[in-house]
Amino acid sequence: MKSTRFLSSLLVLAFLCAVAPACSKKSGCPATESLKPKTNKKGEFVSKGKKKDKGLFPKKMAKKMKK
Repeated sequence: MKSTRFLSSLLVLAFLCAVAPACSKKSGCPATESLKPKTNKKGEFVSKGKKKDKGLFPKKMAKKMKK
């Protein structure tokens, strides 16, 4: 009798943990807020890093591979 009561309460607790939201509704989740792309003053997307390499590999490595 005690073991079934314990198992049923454990099952209910596990179900509530799985269903309960992790973040509050009005403030938002910090994890999803940090995943938004950064924009400049005009609202355009800003990318970090260089975009001058058009291929998969850097220029020097591509030259070595062609030889």
